Amino acid sequence: MKIGLFGGSFDPIHLGHLVAAQQVLDEKLCEKIWFLPCYQNPLKKKSTETKHRKKMLEIAIKNEKGFELNETELKEKKTNYTIETVRKLKKLFSEHEFYFIIAGKALKEFNKWKKYDELAKEIKFIVVSFQHSDKIPKKIGKFNPIKLNPTLSSNISSTLIRKGIKEKKDVSVFLPKKVLDYIKENKLYEFK
Repeated sequence: MKIGLFGGSFDPIHLGHLVAAQQVLDEKLCEKIWFLPCYQNPLKKKSTETKHRKKMLEIAIKNEKGFELNETELKEKKTNYTIETVRKLKKLFSEHEFYFIIAGKALKEFNKWKKYDELAKEIKFIVVSFQHSDKIPKKIGKFNPIKLNPTLSSNISSTLIRKGIKEKKDVSVFLPKKVLDYIKENKLYEFK
């Protein structure tokens, strides 16, 4: 089975993530998407508590066919690197063919990832380009990634959503309603 690994902090998960993942399924690039939240992104100072990010993911994908939550990195309760996780999953699930879905900020920071050059050889990439200006890093590009221009062309990002919440702006168009409700109920991102 072809599995798309969609890694990230998902802090919070938003419609851009969901639309991109659905398009990967719709275009039959993968048969399932495993959302792979990290315990702590090594390129970020601090993420929202794991339990909240996990719960928002569960809420967002609950009724979505073909979407699953994979807790491999969360269970280890430490900073993980994508190269290690990919190798582990390939070993544990050798019957599957894995693809790594990369988009937005992760695409721009790819050259900062641990052993990114080895990762580019280890797994096939599906590059989701939300903006025409998104450039595919050379290390990925030379391995002929699958490029996907999602139907939702947007500047949605978790960073902008968190900032919008702090500034008391309406972010409801970027989030599934139940995820926004969870954020409000738990006063995440200083929601008051």
